[in-house]
Amino acid sequence: MGNEATSPLLKDQAINAYVYETVDTSSDVVTAFERILTTYADPVALVVITLAYENEEKAAFEHTRMTRHSTDHLMQNLRPLVRKTDHAFLLDHRMYFLLLGANEQGGQIVQSRLWEALLWRVHNMTGREVVRPRAMSIGYSAYPGTAASIPDFLEEASNARMRFDLLPEKTTRKTGARQSRHSLLQAENDEELPALARKLGIPYLTLLPNKLPHGLQNIVNPKLAHELHCYPLGRERNMLTVAMLNPQDRSALDRLHQETGLHIFPVLAHPHALETALEQLV
Repeated sequence: MGNEATSPLLKDQAINAYVYETVDTSSDVVTAFERILTTYADPVALVVITLAYENEEKAAFEHTRMTRHSTDHLMQNLRPLVRKTDHAFLLDHRMYFLLLGANEQGGQIVQSRLWEALLWRVHNMTGREVVRPRAMSIGYSAYPGTAASIPDFLEEASNARMRFDLLPEKTTRKTGARQSRHSLLQAENDEELPALARKLGIPYLTLLPNKLPHGLQNIVNPKLAHELHCYPLGRERNMLTVAMLNPQDRSALDRLHQETGLHIFPVLAHPHALETALEQLV
């Protein structure tokens, strides 16, 4: 077993035991789960996140150091999103969140929460010491459930239920925004919005809720939502997720930030889905 780790960026929460354990092999994960579950009788759920980086075949020390640092950075930010009593493990670029007392539905709920936070974190990663993953996936399972054993439980959760591939940042910033806007118009006609979302490094949604969540009804005024042609989806602390037709519309993003006081995480929505959702706003 490896060492327990806490985020240097979350020192004020260290006392609250938001920790995770670094392990060296998959056998260590199985051993840890067996140790926990032999004394725990209630159901548990598991969420597994897998990251992949460019040029992973290169064994260069600096590249390995940076990818590990990036994975640590993401784990440190995701760990506080599950309970202190839950268990978290990190094996290379794979994160395990063992949720005590959770059933399959609970695992799915936590999967959605972690996935949304992960997408936002990766989309906003900056700095010379961190690199974005080129791909990431997430899955979940419950035990006891369809899995007959702990290894099966791990394998089932490791199967990707959602996956996201990122476009390497090789285009220049000067032409990137203009090209993206042009691609947006083309994609709307050619039904290539999912591919465009991958290029922009953001989620793509084909369906939107017909009613705003209760906690968002007083955050974005319906008149403003219609004016900016955007639809709020969720809030995580000081981050507001908003569905838009053009996620690179800087004036709209700045206006939302000014009006709400929150950081804005845009996602790409299908035009028909966005129009239908906005029609429900009064």
